[in-house]
Amino acid sequence: MHVRSRLALRATLVAGLVVFAARPAHAQALAPRTPPADVAAAKRPITGPTMASASLAVRPVEPKELQLNAAAAPKRAGYGQPVALMVVGGGALLTGLIIGGDAGTVIAIGGTVMGLYGLYEYLQ
Repeated sequence: MHVRSRLALRATLVAGLVVFAARPAHAQALAPRTPPADVAAAKRPITGPTMASASLAVRPVEPKELQLNAAAAPKRAGYGQPVALMVVGGGALLTGLIIGGDAGTVIAIGGTVMGLYGLYEYLQ
């Protein structure tokens, strides 16, 4: 191993250690954002300590029944088969033109027929 490559290797290792050592210190310096105060909880009258608030245990989350409106559900609008036929037919047409010769002519004519059929189905 050459002297120059040893120095380059050492410099790379030192630079890598400096970069990786600086990341945790930078992450610790950032303060987390505090959540906004609960306005509804602030307006409730204070009744004093309760047994539930004195507990340090993990409480189970009470499941709530979700009801979705069918009109509000997102609708997935696909392009459909006619558009797919047009796209694949156009791709076959271009591929046939690039290939050239007898085989390319057959592929180009097949792609043209497929694309025109897709256009016919799309316009109906």
